[in-house]
Parts: sequence; structure tokens; C-alpha cells
Amino acid sequence: MKRLCRAVVLVLAGALVLPLFLPGGLRAQDVASLSADSVLIDRAGRLVASGDVEIWHRSVRLRAARVTFDRRSGRLDVAGPIVISEGPDRVVLADAASLSADLREGIIRGARLVLDQQLQVAADRIDRRPIDRRPATPATSPDGTRTPPRGAETEMTAVIASTCRVCAENPTPLWEVRAARVRHDEDARTLHFERAQFRLRGVPVAYLPRLRMPEPGLQRAPGMLAPHLRATSDFGFSVGVPFFIPLDPARDLTLTPQLGGRGMVALGFRYRQAFVDGALDLRGQISRDGLTDAGLRGYAHLRALARLRGGFVLDADVLVPSDRTYLETYGITNAARLTSSVSVERIRRDQAIRARVLSFRSLRAGEDSSQMPDLALQADWQQRIALRGVGPGGSLRLGIGAQTYRRPALPGGGTGRDLARLAAHAHWQRQDVLAGGLLLTSAVQGRVDHLRLRGAPLAFPDPVTRAALEGMADLRLPLARTEGAGGRQLLEPVAQIVLSRRNAEGLTPDERARNDDHRMPELDGGNLFAMTRFSGFDAPDDGSRLNLGLRWLRESPSGWTVETLVGRVWRRGRLDGFDATHRHPLGQPSGLPPGRTRSDWLLAGRVEAPEGFGLDARLLINTSRDLERGEATLSWQSAQTGISTTYLYIPAEPAEARARSLGEWSLDVNRRLSGGWTGFLGWDYDTTRDRFSGARTGLVFHNECLSVDFSLSRRFATSTTLSASTRVDLRVELLGIGSRPGGRGRACPA
Repeated sequence: MKRLCRAVVLVLAGALVLPLFLPGGLRAQDVASLSADSVLIDRAGRLVASGDVEIWHRSVRLRAARVTFDRRSGRLDVAGPIVISEGPDRVVLADAASLSADLREGIIRGARLVLDQQLQVAADRIDRRPIDRRPATPATSPDGTRTPPRGAETEMTAVIASTCRVCAENPTPLWEVRAARVRHDEDARTLHFERAQFRLRGVPVAYLPRLRMPEPGLQRAPGMLAPHLRATSDFGFSVGVPFFIPLDPARDLTLTPQLGGRGMVALGFRYRQAFVDGALDLRGQISRDGLTDAGLRGYAHLRALARLRGGFVLDADVLVPSDRTYLETYGITNAARLTSSVSVERIRRDQAIRARVLSFRSLRAGEDSSQMPDLALQADWQQRIALRGVGPGGSLRLGIGAQTYRRPALPGGGTGRDLARLAAHAHWQRQDVLAGGLLLTSAVQGRVDHLRLRGAPLAFPDPVTRAALEGMADLRLPLARTEGAGGRQLLEPVAQIVLSRRNAEGLTPDERARNDDHRMPELDGGNLFAMTRFSGFDAPDDGSRLNLGLRWLRESPSGWTVETLVGRVWRRGRLDGFDATHRHPLGQPSGLPPGRTRSDWLLAGRVEAPEGFGLDARLLINTSRDLERGEATLSWQSAQTGISTTYLYIPAEPAEARARSLGEWSLDVNRRLSGGWTGFLGWDYDTTRDRFSGARTGLVFHNECLSVDFSLSRRFATSTTLSASTRVDLRVELLGIGSRPGGRGRACPA
């Protein structure tokens, strides 16, 4: 208590005494505050403060063991240990200093500068001097923020800079930059190194006459980004070096020149621009290589997002390659099909409006893109109306939609198949709880669509109008039980009946349902009780049917969760648009559930455990109790290890353009090693062909100052990729510099 009272008295005394010794030209707001254990004036008229000395001047705070102020020279002689801080992002630790009265210029010896609590710059001497700015107006930093000019420049000699943690028993950082002189421009927030030497574990690996480095936290500093090294079977060794160029606070450009084997020369680019109500991202690449005789090759990818008037949003995602193999060869994407879109939409709580343009392109080897629409136009409007206290109650959904698809001309000279559709639908639904806890969901929906199909030989001679009316009743009886140990169980039988009537009279089978837009329907736990199971419109799921299922859920007090679902669909008649008569190559009946009056049995389930264990599976079993198709994912995650494995099996199905069965087993394992290293290993194995289709492995290192990502991948020849390839990637990045923050740092032992 006595020490606290003495400190308060000394603070007040310093606040009264120190202004008497400051230069007369200083204004009131330039007056500093002083706190110390002892304050006295010696025979020479100097103010001497000692013992836990603290001086505040504006945003600068100085802490030292002893401070001597000479009014005639206007200088502060400071004895260490010294801590000078200007906010949490700029701290100087030193042994001795001679500073001006406002603490903003002077000489600091045996100093270490810490920026943004990440970059440490140790110097034998620091000279801080003001910069003459006429007029002294607010400056705009490279990241676009306007800050008042600090009006100071720091020059350091015999410098060592690093973002790595340095401990007493291990004084050599993982990486460091040594320089004879460093100039720190505080307004531009950059450090300029002269005669710099880059070292790894104390070993010199590079010499740079000049080096410019941004402060930590500076997001838009121009200059070179982390290079990307790669070795592939197509080009051998290649290197790409990105250069970031900020054009203004809202625009920037990144250019990435690349050089590789086989004469590969490429230039990648990325242009970004931010608007008040949106953003634009345009990236791409132009290259020349010896793989083809096509000369210049490349791709362009446009992404844009903008808020329009009335709450509408414009969203564009357009990817255009020069040829079928470019994206995969250069490691941009392994997608088998590309979908480009431009849409305008508005989504509200009870309304959705969307209009979009779509384009499709296949990159699969041997797949004819002319069988897919190269251009599609879609427009939809949906409205939900709550009928509270009106008529039967419930909710009503109304919708109107229009689609048109254009296919390119056939290779043999025939015309492409074009389709236009105008559709309208209305859906009413209501839920009621009956006696005994029985949950009843009732729904009625009607749909009308008008079709026009052109393109021989599948054209409709006249426009076709189709209509359907459906009614649905869904009964569920949730049976809940609480166990003595605190666990909970839920058993829920579900019976759903859907009655449908449509105007099939007078229409040919093709006119009733010319199915082009969803040739691969799926049956799973998410759509077993849905009124429509398909994403397309050509062959709507509008037949009368009975859906039965049983769901069981158990949650234990220890954190285990087990959920299972079994169900099946019975139809009054087969669904048009799916062939029920064709056979598999091995003679089995059709595997398409809509092609038969009885679907396969659906078995689905999941298991979750607090120890990180998880299982998710879905199986379709036919009437012969054979596996028709299935997929299962098993995963386990601990503090050090993660394992995920997936098995997928799909039988041959000519109706889905699949001549042979597909089976794949994939495995991915990652393990956190010591010293900040993490290793991973994975593969994809084709069980039907008994060979690998892909493999990958790598190592990742990450700590507070360095990130290293090394990966090796092998892609084997498959039905979709005719050639095998190998790719090795290496990326090294110094963390804590610029906008990239450092990771979890190591702690020095106590």
C-alpha cells in the first residue's frame, strides 16, 4: 500500500516537474507524463528518474531503469533494460538509448525491434530520425487504410531478422536474414535490407545485395510471393514465381511466370477487383509446350459476385480451357466435366427467384460433348404462402419455371437435339398430430409442363403438354424410450402412400417422358420419402407408389450415436423414362429402381463415437439378396492420427452409359509427427480391375515461422484418363511476414 501511494505521488510530481524541463515550443498535448520510484534534480539542473521509470508521450511508452533529461539539449539519456512500445504492434527492447523529448528520434544501442509480435529484428544500433513532410497530410498505406504519417524512419546496423522463436539453449533460429544495414520506412511499412544473407540453421544459402520485406500484417505490399516448385512426368522440373502488384486499394494483379521441361513456358495471371457491392476475380494462364502442336494453349476462369437493386445477386462462374487435357496436365483441376454458369437470383424467407445461363463441357476421354447441352437457359419463381387460419391451413408453394437446352450438331452431320419447357406447379402441405402421438403429413400437388423437342430423329411432331395431380399421406409413429443409465432410443415406423393421375392418354412413350436430364437416379435415406426423387424434369417421379421404412436411433450417455434406416418402394407401374426390359451383360435384371415396380431394399446407417470413430454406409440389396450398389465410409480421428477409408460399388448399367461395374477403395491416413511435421498417405484402388488408379503421399511442416508442403502424387491410366502421370510439388513459405500470420509457435522450456 505504501509503494502504491508513493507511485501515485511520484506520478503527480513527474507530471508537474517534467513540463518545466521540456522545450518551450512544445504544446500542451506534447507534454509527457513520468512515473518513477525516485525523481530528483542534480546540481547540473538535469532531471534524473530511477527505479521502474515509465514515460508516456502520446502513443509511445518507455520503461527503463534510469532516465536523465537535460533541458538545454532536449535529450533523454536512458539506461536499460529498456522497453519502448508504440501500441502492441511495435516494441523495442534495448540496453541504452539517447532520445528526443518526444521519444520519436534518437540512437538506441543493443536493440531488438519486435513488429506485430512476430518479426524480431536485432541490431547493434538503431537510429530513428524524423522525415520532413510538407505538408504533413494523412498517408495511405499499401493496404488501403489511411493512417496519420508517423514522420519517422528507422535505420539499423548489423541486423539479424527472423520470425522464429529463439531460446537460450537453442539460440540459432530456423531461418534468419542478416544484413549490414536495414532501413525501416514506417509510413510504407516496409523494411529495406542491404547486403542481405539468408541462412537456414545458421548456414548461408543465399546472398542478396538488396531485399525488401513487408511488415507483418501488411496485406497488399508489392513484390514476389512464395515460389512453387513442381516436378511432373509431363514437364520434368518446373518453377513458378508469383509477383503481386497492387494497382490501388480495390484492385490488384498477380503475374506468375513459369519455366519447365519440354520447352514449357507459361504466364499465369490473376486480376481481382472489389466494388462497393461485389467483387471480380479473373484468373488464367497462357502457355506453350512440346506436348502438342497446338501452339499457344491456356484457360480462363471468371468469378464475379455483385449485389443488384431489389435484393438480387449476380453470380458468375465461367471456366473455359483451350483443349480437353490442359487443366489436368497443368494441375489446375481434375474435374471430368465442367459447368459454367451466370445467374441472377433473390432468396428470401418465403420467395425464391432465379434466372441463369449454363454451359457444359466434358473432359472425359472418349465422351462426346455433343450429347450434352452446350447452352442451357433456366428461369424459376417460387413462392411460399402460410395459410394460418385460412381454409385447411398448412402452407402453399407456387412455382413457375422455364428451361431451354441447345445441343451442338452431331459429328455425322445431323442436327443437335434442342428442348424447350414451360412448367408450373402448386404444392400444399399440412402436418397434424393425431391421437396416440401419430404424426400425419398430408400433401397435394399439381404440375403442368409444356414441351417442344426439335432435332431428328427424336423430335416431337407437335408441342406436348403433360399434367399430373398427386396426393400424399405420410404416417409416422415416433416411439421414444429413455434407458435407466440415461441413454435414449427412438423407433419410428413410416408409411407413405402417393396417388398419382396424369394425362398419359394420347401420348406416345417418348412424349410421356423423354428422359435426358437424369439418367442416373439414386435411392437413399434423404429421398426415400420425398414426393420427387430426381433432379431432372424430363421423367418426373409421378407414379402411384407406396413407401415403407423403419428408422431406429440410439444415443448413449457415453457419447455413442447409432442410427439405421431400412426401406423400400412399391410402384403401381414402372416409371416412364427408365427401361425395365434391358438386361445387364451378365444377365441380371435391371439395376435402375424406377425401371421396376419394386425397388431394391435400402439399408442405411451411421455410427458416431466420442473417441473420433465414425461409420456411414448405404446399401441397396436386390430381391436375390445380392448387393446391387453400395458405399461405406469409415473414419477415425485422434489427437495424432487420422484415418479415412471409403468403398464404393456400382454395377454395370448400359442405361447409365456404364458398360462395366465400378468398384473403388480409397484410403487416406495422416499422422502428426514430432517437431512440427505431419505426414500423409493415400491411394485409390480399382477393385474391379484389381489395380491402383491413384496414389499420394507427402510431408507438411508448420510452425510459427516456416511452412513447408511437399507432396508426391501418381495418377494411373483409367477409362477416363488414357495416360499416367506423376507430380511432385514443393512449396516453402516464410510465415509472420506480410499478411500471412505465423502458426502455433514452440515454447521455450522453463
